[in-house]
Amino acid sequence: MRFVLASNNRAKTKELAILAKQMGQEVVNYRDLLQQKLTFPAESEDNQEVNALAKARFIHQYLPEEAVLGDDTGLYLAAFPDRFGVTSSREFHALGLHGTAAEIDYLLNLYQPGMDRSAYLLASFALVLPNGQELTTQARGGVRLATAARPGPYLQGLDDILEAENGLTLSEMPLATVLAYHDRSRALAALVDQLKD
Repeated sequence: MRFVLASNNRAKTKELAILAKQMGQEVVNYRDLLQQKLTFPAESEDNQEVNALAKARFIHQYLPEEAVLGDDTGLYLAAFPDRFGVTSSREFHALGLHGTAAEIDYLLNLYQPGMDRSAYLLASFALVLPNGQELTTQARGGVRLATAARPGPYLQGLDDILEAENGLTLSEMPLATVLAYHDRSRALAALVDQLKD
């Protein structure tokens, strides 16, 4: 099945397309079909599912014959329960951090020895089908923050510092392995299962 991603983030589209291809699915960006960049409505600051659904609905009105996928991902750190989450990217932006390397350095420097490094990414997906049916799902990826970035050949970003249950970062696992651990692949798999049902 082809999913049209409602996002202006090309890096996110690329990552999700890589994961989806491994699962026998296809992900394309809405801009590849519309040939224009749209400005999305303002997002909620406390509800990822609402954000994902708003993005999917927004693009679905332009591409009503497509299965439009909206997403919102948040970073959750046990040591900092009142920060990040749905507003992670806003905090990075407000601090003037540009690029993943700067975000990773900032996060790693927040920690002192002995602090709880439990952490995860939470992906919220919403799918609006051509018939108007809406499906939503959420999935976690990662269980703790590594002490240093450990990038890999396929995925990049905060995946470089999030270790999964097997002790590897989400980035450094082979693609066939990461599907079982990554927040976005888990969320996509759950959506595909809903479609089968």
